[in-house]
Amino acid sequence: MILPPRWLHAVAAVALAPALAAQVTIAPASFVPGQRDRLAVRVATRGDTIIAVRVEVPAVLGLLGVDAPPGWTARVVAPTDTSPPAIEWQGGSLGHGEFREFAFFAQLGFDARRRPLVFPVETRSAGGAVRRWRTGGDGPAPTVQIRGTTVVSPGGAFAFAAAAFGLAALALVLALHRRR
Repeated sequence: MILPPRWLHAVAAVALAPALAAQVTIAPASFVPGQRDRLAVRVATRGDTIIAVRVEVPAVLGLLGVDAPPGWTARVVAPTDTSPPAIEWQGGSLGHGEFREFAFFAQLGFDARRRPLVFPVETRSAGGAVRRWRTGGDGPAPTVQIRGTTVVSPGGAFAFAAAAFGLAALALVLALHRRR
């Protein structure tokens, strides 16, 4: 049997590294300001059993609810002065070759800027290893694109409604005044 040179193994390992590191994604890929939607962080493992998952949630998202896969528990961690809100799932296990969705329901603020929402993720294995998907971590953090914009916020809609009511009242007064 003829084996390829060792350098070919090295090239293959470097070429496959991004695919192997892409064990964490998020869905859906985009969000509209003001929209409420289910987001799911998808975690797959090709190595040690994962026993905990932590996701940092951008401050422009309002958490409305959290779901835990069977056998797992979910906990919302309140934001601090130095960290955004987070969701932690633990108590279950995700073995080699398995994947799981860790879902939550959220609403994107009406004033969200049109830039990607970044969701840093951290996983902990049964052996104690911690992997981080974030800038400077083991891989890039999953992102969700903001598409579209909301032209009028709820406060703006109220202001427009108040102005329309005021104009209608003025028109009524003028119409009644002309009849005399």
